[in-house]
Amino acid sequence: MSKKMSKKTKHTLFVVVVLVVALLLMSAYTVFIQPNLEQENYVYKENQAQKGVLQSGVTESGTVTMGLTTQEYDLDVSTDEDDEDDDDEDDDIKYLQVEKVYAAVGQVISEGDPIYKFSDVSIEAVRKALTYEQTEARIALSQAQSEMEVGAITASLSKDETELAYALAQQNYDVSIAKINQEASERVLKIEQLLSEIVELQYSLVEDDYREQMHDLLDAYEDAQDDYDEIMSDDEYAFTKQLEVIEALKSAKESYEQFMDSYDSSNDEIDDKLEEIADLQKEIAEQNQLVEKTLLSASQTLESTNVSGSIADQKYSNSLKSYENAVSKAQAMLEEATQKLEAFEVFIGDGTVYAEGSGMITELGYEEEDYLINAGTLISYAAEADKTVSVDVSEEDVVAISVGDSVKISFSAYPDEEYEGIVSSITTTATSRSTATVSYPVEIAIQGDTSKLYGGMTADVSFVTEEEKGDTANEANS
Repeated sequence: MSKKMSKKTKHTLFVVVVLVVALLLMSAYTVFIQPNLEQENYVYKENQAQKGVLQSGVTESGTVTMGLTTQEYDLDVSTDEDDEDDDDEDDDIKYLQVEKVYAAVGQVISEGDPIYKFSDVSIEAVRKALTYEQTEARIALSQAQSEMEVGAITASLSKDETELAYALAQQNYDVSIAKINQEASERVLKIEQLLSEIVELQYSLVEDDYREQMHDLLDAYEDAQDDYDEIMSDDEYAFTKQLEVIEALKSAKESYEQFMDSYDSSNDEIDDKLEEIADLQKEIAEQNQLVEKTLLSASQTLESTNVSGSIADQKYSNSLKSYENAVSKAQAMLEEATQKLEAFEVFIGDGTVYAEGSGMITELGYEEEDYLINAGTLISYAAEADKTVSVDVSEEDVVAISVGDSVKISFSAYPDEEYEGIVSSITTTATSRSTATVSYPVEIAIQGDTSKLYGGMTADVSFVTEEEKGDTANEANS
């Protein structure tokens, strides 16, 4: 039979057990607990699997950011008259004016919702100014083209006159063909007379008084047309008043048409004289054939006149180039004025600006009675589906993340729901959250229905940083 353990032995054994337990607890604290307390609070997860893929990852916290979309006003409605009338008290009427604002900051809008309505007065004022600018540009182009035609004819005649002098120089050296020279001289005089008459006609068509008269008649005709449109559209005016404006319009129109008939008549007269010059030149050319032998003995004179002809050719080319540049400039001005008017009509539509997308309004650029003098933002709104989360990921974990990776997102506001996300960008410039930790900003685009999410919400993003294939795996957290 075994002996019973003494009381002293039991006490000694108890003390030994207590010491062993204490040592074990201290070791566990030193090995497992204390290192975790000193580390930054990263959460790594591993999924337990019997067979398949073992995933481990990291979870980081960030906040929701709302994506902003803007509608800009960049329409050019300025005209040359704006610069000339800078001191005009009614200068603002040359710009669109906001008559009504349908939306407010913080309001949720849908695509196609009305935002602004412009006043009819400002719309018509801008349209009239742009139309007038287009009309002026069209008139300027027509004038430039006419001047080019007249100038080209004048330069050509000058060139032809020099070339003609080359032919006449040969005849002057042969007295034996005095009669031919006399006839040629008469024709030259006739050409000079015709040239002089053409120059006078051309000058009369382009001189300032003539152009000013044309503008005055055109302005009077347009003013009479405006008076006619105003009075005939208003029943309050007496019938006698309507007859007066009809008669005034008829008179202004007849005066303008008579002027233009006179203008066409002058151009026809120039054409007739040019044809007569061409006939004379043809006759001179025929006579030149009779003095072909004489021309051989006048080579020195011919060489001198040939140089003059080259100079005339250069002057002719330079003159044409100058006129062509003027026409090109006028054409560009007309195209610009036309594009501005067309862009205005496309923008103004029915006089209301509509939302191009959906979201919550964060900024309205204009208030009622504001004029759209300069380019600016019409409206900014946070698009419903354009929400992102930005988090910082340590340098050890960011190398396992790529743009396009799928992530899981949870929100403290909705603990029972989980969202999907896609890594949209990884910033390669590091940020230091402490002296010992380097991290990189990663942006995630939130997928699915984000209507319940608001800017500034706290979100936890879980990344998969490692995957292993195997038959078994143990769940671990560190």
